[in-house]
Amino acid sequence: MTSALRVDRLAALLDRWDLPPVESADPMTGGTNNTLLAVHAGGRSWVLRRYGNLPVDRVRAEHRLLAHVSGLGLPFAVPSPVPTRTGATVVDDRGGALALFRHLPGRPLRRDEPGAAALAGGALAQLDAALADVPLTLAPVDWRAAALGQVHAAVDDVAALADELAAAMPGHDGPDWLRSTHERADAVAADLARTLPAQLTHGDMAPANLLVKDGRVTAVLDFEIAGADLRAMDLAAGLLQCTGWPEEPGSAERFGPFLRAYLHVLPLTRAELYAVPDLLRLRALGSVVWRAGRWRLGQSTLDEVRERLDGGLALEAALPGWADLIRA
Repeated sequence: MTSALRVDRLAALLDRWDLPPVESADPMTGGTNNTLLAVHAGGRSWVLRRYGNLPVDRVRAEHRLLAHVSGLGLPFAVPSPVPTRTGATVVDDRGGALALFRHLPGRPLRRDEPGAAALAGGALAQLDAALADVPLTLAPVDWRAAALGQVHAAVDDVAALADELAAAMPGHDGPDWLRSTHERADAVAADLARTLPAQLTHGDMAPANLLVKDGRVTAVLDFEIAGADLRAMDLAAGLLQCTGWPEEPGSAERFGPFLRAYLHVLPLTRAELYAVPDLLRLRALGSVVWRAGRWRLGQSTLDEVRERLDGGLALEAALPGWADLIRA
């Protein structure tokens, strides 16, 4: 049990909901931003989630979006928050926002299992196609307007962050990459925001956020950073996280199946496909800034920031091969 959900407080926390007597509560793995417990009671299961980043108002907005998405007729489930005894779906606890979700069937997808890339690409496209009809007024956040200095509250000056990281990890090329690319990336993002289609997006499609059973996707999880964004950014984020490209062995072989499965369901415009390399770079830069913000707050380690910088450098070196990948 983590300190964020202590044993001595668990009974009082769970008493907010009308549950049968609790039989067990076990820590769950997956993700680094939140704390999860599998709660078993009366022969049924739930997931208790402590949000590590979002304020209560943002969590409420996420839950309003989930309620809408659950009625879109998707072939898989999305998380369903359970109301407390007072009818609220979020508890404003001193350790952070809390929510209880019904357990969903299936197991997390493994990136290296056969057919995983195509399953993930198809599911993301189905979700994006459905989200296209959701009013942007339901977006918990508008990522189109967020420069890199607005990705995390603890980072408002990316150049200063690059200097700080250079001092913290001497000899690493990552801080120089961050310093030399962030201003141009912000300018490119502003231009793309004026020209490419935008809609509600999931924003964090990764194998751990997909549940599968009997060869099909049963649920898409974690709408924590869902919001208004460029449609093609959801594809870019999914490509990185669901294939492991370019660092992971075998990732290039997953790239094509993911992309083809997505485009079979939801064809993108030529301009969107041409923009994907820039969007991949933006995603990598944003990941560095987000993790570095958590590092500044003591919520992540410097090694985690270094891993994101390593990924950014590998991506930068691989981007010239993007055209060959999409032709494969």
